[in-house]
Parts: sequence; structure tokens; C-alpha cells
Amino acid sequence: MAEDTQLKSKKVLIVEDDSIQQIVLERIINQMGHTVIGSSSKGSQAIESALRIGAVDLILMDINLADDVDGIEAAKEINKHRDVKLIYITSSEDPEDLERANETDYVAYLKKPLLKESLESAFDKAFANASL
Repeated sequence: MAEDTQLKSKKVLIVEDDSIQQIVLERIINQMGHTVIGSSSKGSQAIESALRIGAVDLILMDINLADDVDGIEAAKEINKHRDVKLIYITSSEDPEDLERANETDYVAYLKKPLLKESLESAFDKAFANASL
């Protein structure tokens, strides 16, 4: 039972440039029992937030963001300084994005529109691996 409680108490940073999508993601994450500890729409802000907030367990990272630092670049920079689980969320159909994402360590690469079940499955995978 303690493991179930632990799984449901993860701290999540949302990096998404669409404010409606941010709200939807936050609602889903809260319904799953996790806590959103921050959100940003720009890659540069994501890097700053991830490094400033020490207790991030997982980042939901859009690839196309509102500044010149995309989600993949932000993830690479964050991973230089922090070991944090990463789930990409994207509407991109560009195979180059997937190829670039494969250069990073991520748990899942999810296509928008997201289904709650897909997100739950990605969270389960992220934290099941952490206990191995």
C-alpha cells in the first residue's frame, strides 16, 4: 500500500505553450493524484524552473514551445543538471523531432490529443522503472 501512495504523490512540471492544453493537463494530473508544481510555455523558462525547483519528479514536455528553445533542447539542458523523468507530448508529425528526442532519455513520446489512459500508462512506466 505504501508504494501505491508513493506513486500517487509525484511532483510534475508542465511545459506546454498552449494555455488551454496546460489547464487540461493540470486537471488530468490532479485527477491522477499527482501535483503540478509549475508550468511554463517557453523552453528557457522550463530550464530555469526545472533547475530552480529541486523537487521535480517528472516533466511533461511539449516539443514546440513559445520561444527559440524547443522542448528537446530544454530537456537536454535540464538532463545535464538533474535526473528527472521526461514524457514528451507533441502534435508534431516531423520524424526529425522523434529522431532528436531519441537522443534524450525519455519515458514516453505521446501524440496529441492526449488520452488520460495514455498519460496514466506513461506515469506507471516512469515510476515502475524507478523502483527497479
